Amino acid sequence: MAIVAYTNEEPNGLATMLGGLIDANLQAHPERERLLRQAVVAVTAPDAGVSVTLSMSPGRVDVSNGVNGRPDLTVQADSDTLIELSSVPLRFGLPDNMTREGREVTGKLMKGKIKVKGMFLAPGKLARFNKLLSVN
Repeated sequence: MAIVAYTNEEPNGLATMLGGLIDANLQAHPERERLLRQAVVAVTAPDAGVSVTLSMSPGRVDVSNGVNGRPDLTVQADSDTLIELSSVPLRFGLPDNMTREGREVTGKLMKGKIKVKGMFLAPGKLARFNKLLSVN
């Protein structure tokens, strides 16, 4: 079973939310453990003034407060949008534009309400990260 570990004694709210979501998804869908490959993803919610770094490797996700090191991907969105992302239907690990929710996320991405740095350089890592967060 994959381990989700917090590197800070007191994880911030975003770290707790994302770590808990990934842990619950891995428990509900053990086959998703194969998605855990070397990747570092930073997630920032400017409206809440918090950020988190998720360092993934086979069988493990380390969750830490703040942006640490040089992430492969950096996702920035308001906290409500970050919560919404976990329930968006996916196709090939990306928002499914055949659904209303998928089109809304793509629209926010095009309007700059969601910013993903590294999206074109690491599309596989982005797809795996999206699948880890997805409750679907």
